[in-house]
Parts: sequence; structure tokens; C-alpha cells
Amino acid sequence: MEYVILDDFEAKKLQEKVNDCIKEGYRPIGGISAINQKDGFIEYLQSMVKVAD
Repeated sequence: MEYVILDDFEAKKLQEKVNDCIKEGYRPIGGISAINQKDGFIEYLQSMVKVAD
């Protein structure tokens, strides 16, 4: 199994990254997380896994 965490400061860009990983065989684990960074930006994260064949 392979595990990755995707992140971006724009939800739309994270969505694109997630869709790209899905095309490569990854699957999301749960929903996205949003973290309010100390500089005022919001960072969006998504955990993904890929099970080896």
C-alpha cells in the first residue's frame, strides 16, 4: 500500500490533484481537512492510498 497526503492553498487546485491521483489508481481516505495557517492562509489537505496489485 502506498500513502500520500496532497495539499494546496486553493480548494480547486487540490481537487485537480485528487482527480489526477484517482486516475493513477489512488483512492481518497475520508474528506478533506482545512488548516488555518498562522499567516492567514487556509491549507487544504487530502489523504490518499494506492493498494498494490
